[in-house]
Amino acid sequence: ESARTVAEANRQHEIEMDEVQMQVYEEKQTLQREVDRLKEEKSRLQAQLQYKQRAIDTQRSEAEERQREMERLREENEEAEQRVRETEQLLRNSEAASQEAERRLEEREEVLNIPPQDIQL
Repeated sequence: ESARTVAEANRQHEIEMDEVQMQVYEEKQTLQREVDRLKEEKSRLQAQLQYKQRAIDTQRSEAEERQREMERLREENEEAEQRVRETEQLLRNSEAASQEAERRLEEREEVLNIPPQDIQL
């Protein structure tokens, strides 16, 4: 009788151990699926991050190129403004010289147009 009780207790213990092993196996499978899902999500997020980083790098490069272009245009504009100022000064100088030449010409014409009776010897 006691051997039967021990045998029954052993079978019951084996059944419980099988159930525990099955639960452990199922839990391990569930955890492995979760690990796999998380790895896939990590990989997807890393790819997304790399894509966004490349986009940011491209935008940064384009912004730097636009900045260099703006600086080049600013320098060209300053040079053009300087040439305009110099040209305006040359024009003013030329106008002044022209007016002076015209004044001298008028003086000569006046000298040459003096009636002979007004010339004193």
